[in-house]
Amino acid sequence: MSKKRIISLILSILLSVFLVRLLLSRITADDLIQTFSNIFYPALYAFLGISLTASGLRALRYKWLLYPSTISFGNILLVTFIRNLFVDLFPARIGSLSYVYVLNKRLKYPFEQAASTFVVAFVFDFLTLSPFLILSMLIVGLGASSLSNLTLLMIASIFLLLIFLILHRIIPLSMIFLKAYTYLLKSLGFGTKKWAESSVHKIRLTIDGLEHIKNRKIQWPLFLLSLLIRLAKYGSLYFLLLSLLHNHGFSLANLSFWKTILGITGAELTGALPIKGIAGFGTWESGWALTFQLMDFEQRIAILSGIGVHLISNLFEYSLGILSILFLTLPFLNRKK
Repeated sequence: MSKKRIISLILSILLSVFLVRLLLSRITADDLIQTFSNIFYPALYAFLGISLTASGLRALRYKWLLYPSTISFGNILLVTFIRNLFVDLFPARIGSLSYVYVLNKRLKYPFEQAASTFVVAFVFDFLTLSPFLILSMLIVGLGASSLSNLTLLMIASIFLLLIFLILHRIIPLSMIFLKAYTYLLKSLGFGTKKWAESSVHKIRLTIDGLEHIKNRKIQWPLFLLSLLIRLAKYGSLYFLLLSLLHNHGFSLANLSFWKTILGITGAELTGALPIKGIAGFGTWESGWALTFQLMDFEQRIAILSGIGVHLISNLFEYSLGILSILFLTLPFLNRKK
């Protein structure tokens, strides 16, 4: 590992230890034990079912984007589970690039095809973020809390418009990126290097893949499918939260789905930090707890729910991801059927 990566790893570990200790100092061991030992299993089972549905829908979107190449639903589901495993392990969600790696290196699909489908899915994931965030702020009530205000609503709206424009102009923007990248390579004297020429060629092929997907005119169906994926994700975490807080007096009647979306958003924004806790531990819970406290949740409940939701959801996704990695190493696996 490079010196820079070692320093980043050390800082991440220290940050996780510091924040987790800080959060645990605000609650008691009895609170934590009671929350986990009295978990509401019907809601937990709903979380598991809806979470698997979300992964199935995401796999279906990848399979659709890969057309006309064929891939079995089982294989693309395994790739999706692995993507879910790595997505929160690294800052700025770069772990989602594991989709490209596994599809290209293990299942032997062309890099450009894996990269182009990844880019489209990535943009649609961001495109569906703002509608839920805007709707949540409107339902929770403008000015009703520290989070729900006109400034945040405007930021979310601008973000939605920006992502929509990127999707609409993705080919010209990709060409601009390629020209800038090529110019940079030549300026640094790398233009004639084999690795540089290969990377430029792969980017060109990726742009061709993006153009192929755009020419299929499936943007609106993809958008609707992406909305369902995000709805399933939020729905699964809502029921996981309910399973943890049911013993604390919360129910379907008084646990707001829309406030849950705002809490999830606050926690996930920590993923954009250049340095975050190992696997997000510490930073994710802190973002969650802060957001819920700003929405007038008791500090103890905000911290307990953040720790519980992150721990259980990660254990579930890590288990599926590790099993998928092990299964993909089996020699009899047919890579495209």
